[in-house]
Amino acid sequence: SDIIAEDISDNAEYRKNIRMAKSYGYNTIRFHSVIPPEECFRAADEEGILIHIEMRKENDDYDNLEEMLYGKNDFITNDALLEIIHSLYNHPSFMVYCVGNEIREPGKKPRVKEIRDFIKKNDPTRLFIDTCAHGEYDRDGVDFDVQHMGYFFPYAEHGDMFSNTDNLLCFGTVNNREMVKEEENAKIRRGIAFKRPLIAHEVCHYTSWRDFYALKEKFEKYNIPAPWWVDEEIKMIEAKGYKDNFAETLQITKDFQFRCWKTALEGIRSSNLLSGFHMLQFADTDKYENSNGVVDCFDDPHGISTEEFKKFNADTVVLARLPKQVFNTEETVKIPVLLSQYMINPPKKGDFSYKLEGAKVYSQSTLTDVDTYKSGLYTICTLEIKLPKAEKAEKLTLSCKIDFEDGTKCENSWELWVFPKIQNNITATVKMDGDYIESTNTDEGFIITDRLNDELFEDLTNGKTVMLIYRTSWTRHLLDKTQKAPKYAFRAVWDRYKGVIWDRGTINGGKDDKEILNKYGFITDGQLNFQYYDLINDSDKINLDDFPVPVKSIVSCLDKSSRDRFDATKFRLPELMYDRTMRHFSYVFEMKVGGGKLLVCGFNLTNKENPAVKAMLNTLINYCKSSDFDPKAELSVNSLKSYLEKVAQSGPNKEGMMTQYWQLDAEPVESMSYWKESEEYLKEDLQ
Repeated sequence: SDIIAEDISDNAEYRKNIRMAKSYGYNTIRFHSVIPPEECFRAADEEGILIHIEMRKENDDYDNLEEMLYGKNDFITNDALLEIIHSLYNHPSFMVYCVGNEIREPGKKPRVKEIRDFIKKNDPTRLFIDTCAHGEYDRDGVDFDVQHMGYFFPYAEHGDMFSNTDNLLCFGTVNNREMVKEEENAKIRRGIAFKRPLIAHEVCHYTSWRDFYALKEKFEKYNIPAPWWVDEEIKMIEAKGYKDNFAETLQITKDFQFRCWKTALEGIRSSNLLSGFHMLQFADTDKYENSNGVVDCFDDPHGISTEEFKKFNADTVVLARLPKQVFNTEETVKIPVLLSQYMINPPKKGDFSYKLEGAKVYSQSTLTDVDTYKSGLYTICTLEIKLPKAEKAEKLTLSCKIDFEDGTKCENSWELWVFPKIQNNITATVKMDGDYIESTNTDEGFIITDRLNDELFEDLTNGKTVMLIYRTSWTRHLLDKTQKAPKYAFRAVWDRYKGVIWDRGTINGGKDDKEILNKYGFITDGQLNFQYYDLINDSDKINLDDFPVPVKSIVSCLDKSSRDRFDATKFRLPELMYDRTMRHFSYVFEMKVGGGKLLVCGFNLTNKENPAVKAMLNTLINYCKSSDFDPKAELSVNSLKSYLEKVAQSGPNKEGMMTQYWQLDAEPVESMSYWKESEEYLKEDLQ
């Protein structure tokens, strides 16, 4: 992080950063590709936090793109190593020597072994690791390991991503063993057993927007020149129309970021495989515009509560291993409750209690005299709860707490959504190529279709109400690059329910019209919480930036405010581009077209049995057939056709290289073949 403090005398800036980190539950600082100065170590000694360094030659700049793709091969000399050892030996905060970040095949590099042997000879008191991530799992000579644990989102189908080793297979083996064996109709993946502690590499760098206005004032207050991007982001906010409701918009992005952090860190804490994690990063930087820090670049809190954060990032954390968070009415759910505890002398016993509540308390109880004397991860009990009968959709909160015998406590909570039984007896004229919606009764005045064709425009001309479910292979052009353009297309992005990390992805949270949705059957507090997961994952999110008229969006998504660094470095494009950031995305929007009314839905409605999917479909149908469905935006049939033809002719939407990986959701870590194919795909438009 870049640390700026009001009092920058001596080591005050480092002391402030360390105190803030400890207040949020952190116990170690990893310095990425750098050795901090003496002032930092003195502050760490005095404040009580451990330091992990990565050693580079003096004035050796870190080239993120080059080293991420090819690894570091230009290593530090023995003379420089000896100087580092002598300067740091007497600092009790100094814990780890690391050669560098993401070195490819360190177990096969003779110089890496020489460095290890030199350090162990001259300072056997510290831990040694050759690299953070990319190391072969079976290499020798490291005291612990740090590995990529997948760039998936740790939820639903990827909920076990911190508990399996499939992702580590791509980094190979020093003994050239076959990691994956493929036969006809079969595949064998080698299991990996670690004989040393394993740390997750650079997790949780989920971003949000920054309060660019407040940040500008803070730079002015300290008489420090603001980075170039502060004013440029403010210009974009105002050009895109976000200024009037900026405080609300900012909070939505912060809430979504927090939700992602909670999900990921709880997944890590409940893993039997991991012994810790490196978070990238604790504090924002002033070098670029995205915000993935818990505190800002002045090391001040910016909207993240220490109390709430430490519920999942303290020495002792209580966890509920929920199989899912969306349920049918009266469904019975089994929930293992775990204690993730890393203390030298933990309390021996405690009383466990839970509460399930929504409009009222539905269930609660206490289990006394629970054993808590062990350190590590273990199950303290299992809840088996029959969820309440739901006459309408309801959001519930499950709270768990342990009151220890020494008077301390730890507590945590989770959101659950319960939906009533929905028959979906659809009365409509259904014109579907997909097989996930069927009508039981015909209504010639109300059309449900997934066909964006001339017949749809004819229905609108004839005054019909049309619900268009926009789901097309054109949005998923990455999967079949040979397909021809359709006649009509919206400017859609293939979407996943995955927060932006650093600069890949397009979801920084979102908002909905909760009055409409709650009235007609879908439960929401106005934001895109986890009841939206199956609706958003593998959906068609529509970019309305250049749409011919301003339309009402029922469910909107906030785009990232940061650039894709590969746009800037690989293709020499501007750092900020208005057509790639802060786009106005919508999953559901409405308008009048010709004599008819049109509701466009890009949600993934293919999972017919999912209670949230059924509820959303039922909600949108009921809304379309109600008197409340009275769109104000108007567009002629010819104007809409002309716009959609131009979009289709402009080619498929191609997100940046890193976001394409996010969309494919296929590999735990980017392969070299992925980088090559993605670059070639984007270069097609530059020729």
